[in-house]
Amino acid sequence: MIYPFERNSIRKLLGSASAFGLGLALLPAVAAAQEVAPQAEEKSPASDTTIIVTGTRRTGVTVADSPTPIDVVSSEQLTRQAATDTNDLLRVAVPSLNVTNFTTAGYAFAIRPFSLRGLSPDQTLVLVNSKRRHRSAVVQLSRLPLSSGAQGPDLSLIPSIAIARVEVLRDGAAAQYGSDAIAGVINFQLREDDGGIQLDAKYGQYYEGDGENYDIQANVGLPLGEGFINVSGQYSGNEHTYRGTQRPDAAAIAAATGGTIADPAQPIGDPKNELASLFVNSEIPLGESVTLYGFGNYAWHDSLATQFYRVPGGPNIRNSMYRSIPLTTTPGGARFSFATLYPEGLLPTQRYVVQDQSVTVGVRGDIAEGLDYDLSGNLAKDSAKMSVFDTINPSLGPTAPTSYYVGTQIQKEEQLHADFVYEWAKGPFTEPVTFAFGAEYRRETFIMRAGEPDSYRAGPFARVYDPDAPGSTPATPVYVGLEIGASAFPGIQPAQAGKWSRSNKAFYGDVEFEPLKDLSLGFAGRYEHFSDFGGTFNWKVSGRFEIVDGLALRGSYNTGFRAPTPGQSHVSARSTSIDIPTGELRNVATVPVDTPVAAYYGATPLRPEKSKNFSAGAVVDLGADFLFTLDYFHIKLRDRIGVTSNIPISAADRTALTARGIDVSDLNAIAFFTNAFDTTTQGFDAVASKSFHWGDVRFDVNGALNYTKTDLDRITFPLAVDRERSVEIASYYPKWRGTLTGVAQKGAFSVMTRLNYYGKYTDAVANVPDAASFDQTYEAELLVDLELRYELNDNFELAIGGSNILDNYPGKERIPAIKNFGFIYPINSPFGFNGGSWYARTRIKF
Repeated sequence: MIYPFERNSIRKLLGSASAFGLGLALLPAVAAAQEVAPQAEEKSPASDTTIIVTGTRRTGVTVADSPTPIDVVSSEQLTRQAATDTNDLLRVAVPSLNVTNFTTAGYAFAIRPFSLRGLSPDQTLVLVNSKRRHRSAVVQLSRLPLSSGAQGPDLSLIPSIAIARVEVLRDGAAAQYGSDAIAGVINFQLREDDGGIQLDAKYGQYYEGDGENYDIQANVGLPLGEGFINVSGQYSGNEHTYRGTQRPDAAAIAAATGGTIADPAQPIGDPKNELASLFVNSEIPLGESVTLYGFGNYAWHDSLATQFYRVPGGPNIRNSMYRSIPLTTTPGGARFSFATLYPEGLLPTQRYVVQDQSVTVGVRGDIAEGLDYDLSGNLAKDSAKMSVFDTINPSLGPTAPTSYYVGTQIQKEEQLHADFVYEWAKGPFTEPVTFAFGAEYRRETFIMRAGEPDSYRAGPFARVYDPDAPGSTPATPVYVGLEIGASAFPGIQPAQAGKWSRSNKAFYGDVEFEPLKDLSLGFAGRYEHFSDFGGTFNWKVSGRFEIVDGLALRGSYNTGFRAPTPGQSHVSARSTSIDIPTGELRNVATVPVDTPVAAYYGATPLRPEKSKNFSAGAVVDLGADFLFTLDYFHIKLRDRIGVTSNIPISAADRTALTARGIDVSDLNAIAFFTNAFDTTTQGFDAVASKSFHWGDVRFDVNGALNYTKTDLDRITFPLAVDRERSVEIASYYPKWRGTLTGVAQKGAFSVMTRLNYYGKYTDAVANVPDAASFDQTYEAELLVDLELRYELNDNFELAIGGSNILDNYPGKERIPAIKNFGFIYPINSPFGFNGGSWYARTRIKF
């Protein structure tokens, strides 16, 4: 059987093969264009002399000088990996960052949430060229313990070839940058090349022979007067992977009917993705002290994933789609069931088409000696058009369509910034005092557009008089009905659609100075006022003291906050989940907090999250390309926002809601946003780098180790946190993560070896009898990556490599209700469950 998401795969594989073949074909030309040159020594990616721009507004601050911990990920580190998604590239490079892998379609499978230091993706601020990156239109309604309800930026839309480096600030910075910067800041610095062309092509697949992935990227730099314009483009994608087994109910139907049900009937693995992205970065001097700059992007992302297989006679949902329905009001008359129309069941497939665009324009310069300014504005829009096919709206009856447009979500943002930096060179200290101050205005809008009527409306078979039901008569009728809305993904209804906006204004100031030769201090404060939540003031103090040459202590304390987004306050959707006790599928509705059904269960208006963040650490900088940092962090977070656990609708609830005029007849459970709980997250990061020579071989070694522990301090809304979530808040992600990367280079040849360590993690179950006996803790895993690279000259290189070359898999799933849906491995594996993969890539420069 050819699944719908396999269409055009041959065309795409041929395209990626052609791109790789292009590199081989151009090899003679590139070789002739330039004589073989000796290989330049590569600078250690984590060099202590790397200048940073994140977490400070002073000039000339290096990684080693920073009073707060920061990782610098070079473009080289992003290149030497099998992955094509920027989320995965960063996960490998930064151990304190985790990324979720979705295995079946859910409400937000197309946008993979990341977690820095165990916090939610929207508790990390994302910047591009030090300017705030806009959010995705998709709100995470998956029931992940720590990122449920998050609405953060989509990192996958940023092509790696556009990136000069990534600076990851592992410290709270809301006093410097505003809302969201609780866990830290990820700052993508774009390339500024003013000449040359670079072409990259990569193709790979898993050892199992599936999941083919391709990645074609190009970068062009051109002079623009005395400035530059740099353009980067990416076209990439991957096919579906299959790591499940045949469902028992599907196997039984195949045996009974001799049908052609696919094996497995329900694919378990990665969704299919296709992505095209364009980034532009430009600067042009307008005089000796004025520079005009601008950057922006356009991206298109098409993602497909299957939902739960709908099998006749199998685990079904309320108002089952396969129920027998009378076609007449005469006893013993004709009846209808979708089981006869679709005897082998249905496999709904969800589709997200994301379009993303943004533009930032600004001017910077100096007003007077020592006083610099930066004035900028930004417009951004992200939209997600959602559809579902190979499914039906059962209530429409035998003529129901099998594909539906279910609606669109849109996120719009506008920003204005005025930033000023003054260096007081003649101050009381030997080094200049840096003052920074500024103002910001932001407006964000969340829009939900309704789907086509057939995707959500109640058709004629939603409620039918059944003359054959026991005790049914015209005087005492018994009614039956079929599921309402497109099964797996009902459309957005007009009552749910709408447009919601909010604005905020901010003013900030900070100062950095060195009162003593070896002591640097920083103070920052920021006031921010939101049109819907009022005002908040946050502050930060940081310092660094060099005890002796090569050894320094550093630390910071700061307060932070994150305001609920309009999307979190107003999004609504329906989804399907597995009921662990019965193994059946359930219809779950996520509703806004201001709806009557949410109010019935105790929902209250959302409040901003508040945080207190302390960090302390040491820096050992011995020169000779050796740097070691060790930092402890402690983050206390109050009123964390998230989606409640699924709240079952009891018979008593159903009666009470019906009496209030609230129809929940086709639902099994309710969920909504709330300030659910308080947590304390603490741990440490250790990072080391060393470069040295052994004979004529250069070695670069980089290691990083992260320990993160999250404790549930208080549950502020009991219905929000069931047993499963309370256990997984502390153990869903591994407490221990580490990487060790070594690169050996001799002349034109180099070998990269990377060890990736993932500690133990736990998959818990909800409130069922003997629940603890079903909790499963998975053992730690060590994955190995390897790449061999040959550089003919400065203009051409070829490489082959592998990720997880020892083909490690997580332990197997043992919860019967989940295994019966075809799952072999845990859905929360931090490194996925696709096994080993290989890839080949080429790079050409002109």
